[in-house]
Amino acid sequence: IEDLIDLAERKASCELYAILKREDEKVVTERAYDNPAFVEDLVRDIAVELNNDERINYYRLESENFESIHNHSAYALVENQK
Repeated sequence: IEDLIDLAERKASCELYAILKREDEKVVTERAYDNPAFVEDLVRDIAVELNNDERINYYRLESENFESIHNHSAYALVENQK
């Protein structure tokens, strides 16, 4: 499972943290801002990796971005059975 977490974090804009100090929050926000990822790119990029992984025979990936400046959210889903 650690491999899957690492894969998700490598493909995303930045790592996920449960709690941050204010100065750390600034660094994480700047890192995400400098490395934007659309939800559809995120699920597509992870799917490519999972398709090439012999250990994986099925996956369902979902990603959603709750927009703060628009009145809609972005959502992507990809599913595959090998």
